[in-house]
Amino acid sequence: MRKALRSLVFAGLAAASLSAFAQQTGGLRVDFLGPGGHSSGNYGRTSALHAAARSVILMQQALPAGSYRFTNLTGGNSVNSIASDGLIEMRLTAANASAYQSLVTAATNAANAGAAAENAFRNVKVGDLTSGAPAWIRVEVTPQP
Repeated sequence: MRKALRSLVFAGLAAASLSAFAQQTGGLRVDFLGPGGHSSGNYGRTSALHAAARSVILMQQALPAGSYRFTNLTGGNSVNSIASDGLIEMRLTAANASAYQSLVTAATNAANAGAAAENAFRNVKVGDLTSGAPAWIRVEVTPQP
């Protein structure tokens, strides 16, 4: 009886370990790129950091609680400038590879929607130029180990 009970306990521990092992986890790096500029002379330009912040809100709405963790949100390089760059770094956790890919897709869609919202707020369309450079916010999503 004691041996059978011990086997059941170890079997339960093994099953718990297996479910943790079966989880799919990984990082996601989302870069936002824009024209940037000085806050005085270039007032009204799109801000890559604003696009990143809009995207964080959309990601929180789109991703299931407990499936993500933001590890970094940063951008810009001066207190009196319009950010030409924004960065979100996050960790994703899912039950399996298929669910993980769904999280990556949802996060990517939210990032693109955040950039589109910033572009729309500033009345900028893809293809618009400012001082010869792209005026719109672009998004690059890169999976990380």
